[in-house]
Amino acid sequence: MNLLISSYVHWWNAEAAYAAAVAEVLVRDGHRVWVLTRRGTYNGAQLRARGLETLNEFPLWERDPRRVWQAIRDLAAFQARERIDLVDVFRSHETGWHLAAARGQPVRVVRTRGSALPLRGHWLNRKLYRDWCDGLIASSEFVRKDMLRALRVPPERVRTIYYPVDLPPLPDPARREAERRALLVQLGLPADALVLTVVGRVQPEKGHAPLLEAVAQLAHAHPRLVLLVLDKAFDDPPELRERLQARQQELGLPERVRWLGFRDDVRHLMGLAHVGVIPSIASEVNCRVAVEFFSAGVPVAAFPTGALPEVVEQDLSGRVAAAHTPQALAAALEPLLADAALRERLGGGARRQAEARFSRERFLAETLAAFEAALRGRVPG
Repeated sequence: MNLLISSYVHWWNAEAAYAAAVAEVLVRDGHRVWVLTRRGTYNGAQLRARGLETLNEFPLWERDPRRVWQAIRDLAAFQARERIDLVDVFRSHETGWHLAAARGQPVRVVRTRGSALPLRGHWLNRKLYRDWCDGLIASSEFVRKDMLRALRVPPERVRTIYYPVDLPPLPDPARREAERRALLVQLGLPADALVLTVVGRVQPEKGHAPLLEAVAQLAHAHPRLVLLVLDKAFDDPPELRERLQARQQELGLPERVRWLGFRDDVRHLMGLAHVGVIPSIASEVNCRVAVEFFSAGVPVAAFPTGALPEVVEQDLSGRVAAAHTPQALAAALEPLLADAALRERLGGGARRQAEARFSRERFLAETLAAFEAALRGRVPG
């Protein structure tokens, strides 16, 4: 197939990463893929770093109607010249323009949605999604249910396809323990520390503040407990981190929390955690970090946010807090910290979940099935 992936996203967020994953698995499977993006964006840089072919000469995001109309015409000409079979659109703003560019051509348009914002159920969205798009994909059941609510379409019209993860061989347990101890000594921490790891932007919605409160509640019962904080590759406002570090001091955790910032070996460090923790209080519709912990055989404790309760299966791959409070998060973490055998069992379950539900092979198969169904003809809605 010849395909366009429409990813006009500024930042490297979960939606952009999902679009890149679609492009990557399709290219590896032998398809010709172009990714439409904006010039000079971090998203575009990440796509090119992955060896993907990007196009930024079709500015469908413009507000000037004349420029948008010319972009639609140019895009239609490109599609005809390159014999594009299907366009996978990742943002609502450009969906209508892609449908216009495909008009009169044998080009199918699929809309993939991975946003935490509720979909507005007005007549235009119902027309765009329900009546004119040839296929609908959701990044999680959380997103799919919102689409069904807003669009009033039959359940079979929307397919859930989860974000995929690489599955490198797991290291020998003795080697992992040795590497963990070496890291802890390097950080000036006890070599036998019990390691919690959180990965994400330092933003209020990522829940670092309630996580610090939960660690403070657990610290007395678990004197070896330490928290490692890893950043995503974004320039977050320094005052947010400074406020959290001040709160860390107030809670009496000066040696319990280490802010490691952004590191190139973030995936390796995730694999050295005893428990991965995802304290997000908003968003989390793709749950990339959860499945990355799973791939390393690390169990996850999380707040019941977005798709996390469907990704982190209770007492199978981790534990989900009963509420969005520090007390509930501490209660979810407590059994994992207290019982090494439980951590090992749930870590094994996490890896099996990664293999069974979130592999790139399954992601490719389900994506191709959705695209081929769109090419055969849309299910009437």
